[in-house]
Amino acid sequence: MKFTGINLLDELAKDELAELRAVFNERAFNKGEIIYTPEEEDNLVFIIARGRVRIYLAYEDKEFTLAILSPGDLYATHAGCYIQAFDDAALLLTDVQSVKSMMVQVPLFTRTMVRVLGHILQNTFSIIGSLAFKDIYNRLMDYILREAKESGTPEGDGIVLNLDLTTEQLAQLMGATRQTVSTLLNDMVRAQLMEKRGRGQYFIPNIEELKRAAGE
Repeated sequence: MKFTGINLLDELAKDELAELRAVFNERAFNKGEIIYTPEEEDNLVFIIARGRVRIYLAYEDKEFTLAILSPGDLYATHAGCYIQAFDDAALLLTDVQSVKSMMVQVPLFTRTMVRVLGHILQNTFSIIGSLAFKDIYNRLMDYILREAKESGTPEGDGIVLNLDLTTEQLAQLMGATRQTVSTLLNDMVRAQLMEKRGRGQYFIPNIEELKRAAGE
């Protein structure tokens, strides 16, 4: 999911933003590598150039994913979250001071930052509400319904959904174990709410039936 309709990589490629592009340095990270922790003191701004990045909170042995950022998304580390390479990834990095003066000249950056952080805040409240009032089965159904609405592809009377996530990655999003999420997905398939077509790809034959099963 992209958090804005603006791809900052396209914007930075423009000649008039060459000076702004020059303050960023590209750095590659391997899948699963921790990019930043809340204990670090450097305040950084980065744009995802390739791959995806996970923003999450961690407490003892629990992790709660707040967002997965895609190429072109922008983020700043002052929010106090962990940042991890969700895939093999590359980031355009700079420090906050280097980009501050540029933000006055390029209001697009400020608007995009506000949108991304606003979505992450919205996701945070959603996670709190789900943990307080919903079990893992309903949380998983809610996620599938949201993704189907935002990125599903119509096919006949149903919707094709490509989650582009492994079961382990989906479990991280749900704050559950891999085994639990795998069992629940299989339960949905057995109940004919979904059909599994491949790794991370499902067909939802009747979205209204899935909504009813989710209690909507």
